[in-house]
Amino acid sequence: MDYEKFKEILSGYSVTTVTPFSPDLSQIDVDAISTNINFLTKQKVPLIIPNGNTGEFYSLSEEEWKAVLNAVVDASRGKAIIMSGIGHSIKTALSQLDEVRNLSVPAAMVMYPQHVFSSEEGVLGYYRTLLESAKELNVVLYKKGPLLSDTVLEKLMVFNNLVGVKYAFGRIVDFSRTVHQLGHSIVWSCGSAERFAPFFWLAGARAFTSGLCNFAPHITKRMYDALKASKYKEAMDLQKMITPFEDLREGRGTANNVPVVKAAMDHLGLKGGLCRPPIHPLSKEEKNAAISIISKW
Repeated sequence: MDYEKFKEILSGYSVTTVTPFSPDLSQIDVDAISTNINFLTKQKVPLIIPNGNTGEFYSLSEEEWKAVLNAVVDASRGKAIIMSGIGHSIKTALSQLDEVRNLSVPAAMVMYPQHVFSSEEGVLGYYRTLLESAKELNVVLYKKGPLLSDTVLEKLMVFNNLVGVKYAFGRIVDFSRTVHQLGHSIVWSCGSAERFAPFFWLAGARAFTSGLCNFAPHITKRMYDALKASKYKEAMDLQKMITPFEDLREGRGTANNVPVVKAAMDHLGLKGGLCRPPIHPLSKEEKNAAISIISKW
């Protein structure tokens, strides 16, 4: 898919999907992935992102990463565009790019590098290597830390296949400054979901990713439609409605982020299940709180 066409798709809302496991957490539950993806495609979610943080990317082996992507591709049957998270070591990320290409998936999102010894110069080399290798693939970078700075981004924007940045680090004013400095040749996406989407939209984002879209895509779509139509009161009414749920996801120092989404999915008949350590299971009180909140939507 050419870069401009993918930018049109990226300029909207997307879902970062959960990864369901077997009850003992030892295996990927491929059938459960199929159930969830069928639900999302029936709801006409335009862009599906497996193997992201909501998908417990850092808890997956390379073979499991591949199994998740294959399951999503098989289940979507061309009814949605897919962009897979990639990352880890350079060697692993390059291998993942090959798999993305082999499956005719048009895009990859590069997860923020996790390394105890890293620098701006080092991450610049990491991203350059991946962008050069990606060639015809569309690439989105995930800003989840300070080393993907404006200086680094500016140097990377010479690559035509860099189509967007998922921005999920720092303050709104930092994001606004970045957009002012670097412009709109790429798609800026709010990586902090619906609760922050209205503010990022006013600051220059034209896309946002979502976790609650796993079980409530109609709300995600309503938020996007309201923002696109400049109906900011409607957008803020939705923001107010979903904030208690997002507050719950921020529990235990944001570690509740994924298990709260999975609990909501289980309650609604989708396939969430437990998370792998180091993510914890929810307490009974946390699970009941999540169910109580969404019952009012």
